[in-house]
Amino acid sequence: MAQLVFKRESQWMSKWRKFDIYINDNKVEEIKDGEIINIDKEPGEYVVKLKIDWVESATHEIRLKSDDIIKFQCGSRLKGWKILNASSSMNKVDEFVYLEKK
Repeated sequence: MAQLVFKRESQWMSKWRKFDIYINDNKVEEIKDGEIINIDKEPGEYVVKLKIDWVESATHEIRLKSDDIIKFQCGSRLKGWKILNASSSMNKVDEFVYLEKK
């Protein structure tokens, strides 16, 4: 069985909100601030992304082999002075919520 590991950084931005984890356009889990989530998957091809409300991260197309461990880092790119631009970032992919393959 392959495994997807999602690690969300702890941040002030969206601290009290959960990000939804989508695999192949199906919501499979929620991840809280500072949390690590492990999801077991059968080998195959998947499309992975995060959402919060109508805002999405970038999508990642992955191919899993048995015993693969794919790690993702997630959070918000709105840090420091960028928090002041939060409302203008709501329509930008991978800004309000990001997902990076590690």
